Amino acid sequence: MLLLLAGTLAGCGVARNVAGAVGFGTTSARGPNRVEINDITFRSRLEISGEDKRELTITVRPVRVDPEAAQEAGRYRATVYCLRRFGSSAAEWDVGPDLPVDQLRIVDDSITLRGRCEAR
Repeated sequence: MLLLLAGTLAGCGVARNVAGAVGFGTTSARGPNRVEINDITFRSRLEISGEDKRELTITVRPVRVDPEAAQEAGRYRATVYCLRRFGSSAAEWDVGPDLPVDQLRIVDDSITLRGRCEAR
Protein backbone atom coordinates (compact mmCIF):
# COMPACT_ATOMS: atom_id res chain seq x y z
CA MET A 1 0.00 0.00 0.00
CA LEU A 2 2.82 2.40 0.88
CA LEU A 3 4.61 1.63 -2.38
CA LEU A 4 1.43 2.41 -4.31
CA LEU A 5 1.07 5.74 -2.50
CA ALA A 6 4.74 6.57 -3.05
CA GLY A 7 4.41 5.75 -6.73
CA THR A 8 1.34 7.92 -7.07
CA LEU A 9 3.06 10.90 -5.45
CA ALA A 10 6.39 10.36 -7.20
CA GLY A 11 5.60 12.84 -9.94
CA CYS A 12 5.08 15.77 -7.62
CA GLY A 13 7.14 17.67 -5.10
CA VAL A 14 5.12 16.29 -2.19
CA ALA A 15 6.84 12.89 -2.27
CA ARG A 16 10.26 14.48 -2.55
CA ASN A 17 9.58 16.88 0.33
CA VAL A 18 8.02 14.21 2.57
CA ALA A 19 10.91 11.85 1.85
CA GLY A 20 13.36 14.60 2.83
CA ALA A 21 11.44 15.39 5.99
CA VAL A 22 11.51 11.84 7.29
CA GLY A 23 15.11 11.16 6.35
CA PHE A 24 15.02 9.40 2.98
CA GLY A 25 16.94 10.57 -0.04
CA THR A 26 20.04 12.71 -0.18
CA THR A 27 19.20 15.47 2.26
CA SER A 28 21.52 16.65 4.99
CA ALA A 29 20.90 16.22 8.70
CA ARG A 30 19.51 19.75 8.72
CA GLY A 31 17.03 19.00 5.94
CA PRO A 32 16.82 19.70 2.25
CA ASN A 33 18.15 23.00 0.94
CA ARG A 34 15.75 22.87 -2.01
CA VAL A 35 12.00 22.84 -1.52
CA GLU A 36 9.38 22.76 -4.25
CA ILE A 37 6.15 24.66 -3.62
CA ASN A 38 3.61 25.54 -6.32
CA ASP A 39 5.98 24.09 -8.95
CA ILE A 40 8.68 26.58 -7.91
CA THR A 41 11.99 25.37 -6.52
CA PHE A 42 13.19 27.51 -3.64
CA ARG A 43 16.73 27.36 -2.31
CA SER A 44 17.34 27.92 1.36
CA ARG A 45 20.23 28.24 3.76
CA LEU A 46 19.81 27.27 7.40
CA GLU A 47 22.14 28.78 9.98
CA ILE A 48 22.08 27.65 13.59
CA SER A 49 23.24 29.74 16.53
CA GLY A 50 23.12 29.40 20.27
CA GLU A 51 24.64 26.70 22.41
CA ASP A 52 21.57 24.47 22.38
CA LYS A 53 21.16 24.76 18.58
CA ARG A 54 17.55 26.01 18.84
CA GLU A 55 18.12 29.47 17.37
CA LEU A 56 17.81 29.39 13.60
CA THR A 57 18.05 31.76 10.66
CA ILE A 58 16.75 30.69 7.28
CA THR A 59 17.39 32.56 4.04
CA VAL A 60 15.13 31.65 1.11
CA ARG A 61 15.30 32.59 -2.57
CA PRO A 62 13.87 33.43 -5.11
CA VAL A 63 11.18 35.58 -3.53
CA ARG A 64 9.87 37.65 -6.46
CA VAL A 65 8.30 34.65 -8.18
CA ASP A 66 5.91 33.91 -5.27
CA PRO A 67 6.61 35.63 -1.93
CA GLU A 68 4.05 33.63 0.05
CA ALA A 69 5.41 30.34 -1.26
CA ALA A 70 8.94 31.49 -0.36
CA GLN A 71 7.74 32.07 3.20
CA GLU A 72 6.28 28.55 3.26
CA ALA A 73 9.57 27.14 1.99
CA GLY A 74 11.27 28.78 4.98
CA ARG A 75 8.64 27.38 7.34
CA TYR A 76 9.16 23.92 5.84
CA ARG A 77 12.92 24.13 6.32
CA ALA A 78 12.47 25.09 9.99
CA THR A 79 9.87 22.36 10.52
CA VAL A 80 12.21 19.68 9.20
CA TYR A 81 15.13 20.90 11.32
CA CYS A 82 13.13 21.27 14.55
CA LEU A 83 11.43 17.91 14.07
CA ARG A 84 14.67 16.04 13.38
CA ARG A 85 16.72 17.77 16.05
CA PHE A 86 14.19 18.25 18.89
CA GLY A 87 11.28 15.90 18.11
CA SER A 88 8.68 18.59 17.43
CA SER A 89 7.94 20.97 14.60
CA ALA A 90 7.01 23.81 16.98
CA ALA A 91 8.88 27.05 16.36
CA GLU A 92 8.51 30.55 17.75
CA TRP A 93 9.33 33.24 15.21
CA ASP A 94 10.93 36.66 15.63
CA VAL A 95 10.68 37.26 11.87
CA GLY A 96 8.54 34.47 10.53
CA PRO A 97 6.55 33.07 7.68
CA ASP A 98 3.27 34.44 9.04
CA LEU A 99 4.28 38.09 8.63
CA PRO A 100 2.60 39.97 5.79
CA VAL A 101 4.89 40.01 2.76
CA ASP A 102 5.13 43.81 2.80
CA GLN A 103 6.69 43.62 6.30
CA LEU A 104 9.50 41.31 5.18
CA ARG A 105 12.83 42.72 4.13
CA ILE A 106 13.67 41.46 0.64
CA VAL A 107 17.37 41.72 -0.27
CA ASP A 108 18.85 40.29 -3.47
CA ASP A 109 15.61 38.37 -4.12
CA SER A 110 15.83 36.60 -0.73
CA ILE A 111 14.05 36.77 2.60
CA THR A 112 15.53 35.92 5.98
CA LEU A 113 13.42 34.34 8.69
CA ARG A 114 14.54 34.06 12.32
CA GLY A 115 13.11 31.84 15.03
CA ARG A 116 13.65 29.22 17.68
CA CYS A 117 12.67 25.56 17.94
CA GLU A 118 10.41 25.22 20.97
CA ALA A 119 10.29 21.50 21.80
CA ARG A 120 12.03 19.80 24.79
